[in-house]
Amino acid sequence: MNRRLAVMRSVGIVTVSTYVEYALGLLMSVWIARALGPTDFGRYAFTVWLCGWLIVCSNHALTTSSTKFIAEADGMGDPALASHLAARFSRLQAWSSCGVLGLFVAGAAIVRPAEWGDDGLAVAALVAIAVVAKANYAMLVAIGKGQERFEPEAVATVVGGFASLLWVLVASMCHLGLLAFVALFAVACLTLNLVNRMVYRRCCLPFEPGAVPAAMAARVTRHLRLTAALVVMGSFRVGTIEVFLLTTFAGPVAVGYFAIAGTLTRGAVQLFSVGLTSTLLPYMAKTFGESGTARAARFLSEATRFYWAMGIAIAGLGVVTTPQIVRLMYGERYLAAIPAIEATLVLGGLLLIGNGIAAFQTVVDRQDDRVRIAVVSLLANALLGVALVPTFGLPGAVLTYAGTRVVEMVLAVHYLRKATRGGLPLASMTRLLGVGLTATAAAWIATGVTPSRWGFVAGALVFMLVYVPGSGLVRYWTADDLRLMDGIGRRLGPPGRFVARLLSHGRTAAAKATP
Repeated sequence: MNRRLAVMRSVGIVTVSTYVEYALGLLMSVWIARALGPTDFGRYAFTVWLCGWLIVCSNHALTTSSTKFIAEADGMGDPALASHLAARFSRLQAWSSCGVLGLFVAGAAIVRPAEWGDDGLAVAALVAIAVVAKANYAMLVAIGKGQERFEPEAVATVVGGFASLLWVLVASMCHLGLLAFVALFAVACLTLNLVNRMVYRRCCLPFEPGAVPAAMAARVTRHLRLTAALVVMGSFRVGTIEVFLLTTFAGPVAVGYFAIAGTLTRGAVQLFSVGLTSTLLPYMAKTFGESGTARAARFLSEATRFYWAMGIAIAGLGVVTTPQIVRLMYGERYLAAIPAIEATLVLGGLLLIGNGIAAFQTVVDRQDDRVRIAVVSLLANALLGVALVPTFGLPGAVLTYAGTRVVEMVLAVHYLRKATRGGLPLASMTRLLGVGLTATAAAWIATGVTPSRWGFVAGALVFMLVYVPGSGLVRYWTADDLRLMDGIGRRLGPPGRFVARLLSHGRTAAAKATP
């Protein structure tokens, strides 16, 4: 139970900071979209997407591998080895960023993206600044997570989020253009990096170069090669190909709508699960270092229960609340984005369990399985994109995204079953899905009969009133889960105690119904 409590403490730190970050990020997204309009917002979304893609290429396997191996060394009781590994990963990241940015600058000088117009050179310089700052920030965050310290990321996201919100508000009031908002994005990345470094020095252990045992070095090298291939391939699927094709065949407005769908889906996923996702890899890696594959598989089973419960909530609430939320936040000009948002929210929720499977495969050194999954998924993404996006535009992009994610999940479950038999509690997951469908239907009816543009609030409340006790009624949660959630709920004041009581009532009703 001590390990479970430690995990939940870290989950709490990351979750609270992410809630703040998500709320601020959502406000900024709305203000930027309203200030720029669909066309320029699409160009802005393309630029931010490009920064994200370059950051992924700069860091490729380094963030995941550093968290895994540093945590594993800590689990083995060898802090010196953890320090030497951190120094090695940090050095590799610096060289990788230099190489990626060199290729980007050369490519931008030759291609000169039409989306940037006459400001191409200035935007390219701002993109380079943002990528360097954010990629280095992500690397230091990963090292901190390997040490089981999540405070630097939490503080940086909150402080940086409030600063960025202020800047975006001023820019919106002054009616500034695309270039100004791209510059503010670069400044936000620099702020994240600076604040994170300051907190890291206070909370985390320093690292220094040193020798790494040959056996560990061989494992690190193999893991880096496989994960680098995996991440680089991953950077070309599930969004990348769709954005390229939409930019070419449908124009910036469709790109903007697709970006809004992605933003709200990522926000919902983070809102419900980021604490678990951020802490799962280091804790699972430490467990693997202490006890081996069997205990890590048990850890995966526990995480999957939480992921599935959160994912069904994301999907159900997404269907119920999206239409009215988009009208309220973005305005009538963005109504065409609603079907894409609903579809991606449902998919993002139901396939959320893939995060746990990916963490398990990373921890137990089955990256070769993940590479196979990535190769097939990339091929499926390319084929579906070429077949659907030029003809159907935004709906084609959504269908491409959906098909790729489904292929990816089917393969992930297949390879997981080859590695272990204890990873997915399928029977209880099926029971909870039935509860989720019932709650979604009740919430949809409640939203429809509420004569107000705020009807989605009533729908969301009805969903939770059906879903939470229903999960206890079908005996989805174990006794350890309920005790842990009850203890956490009591510390969260009236809302937490209310949810704990709902779970308790559901469990009690299930016990009485059992002969």
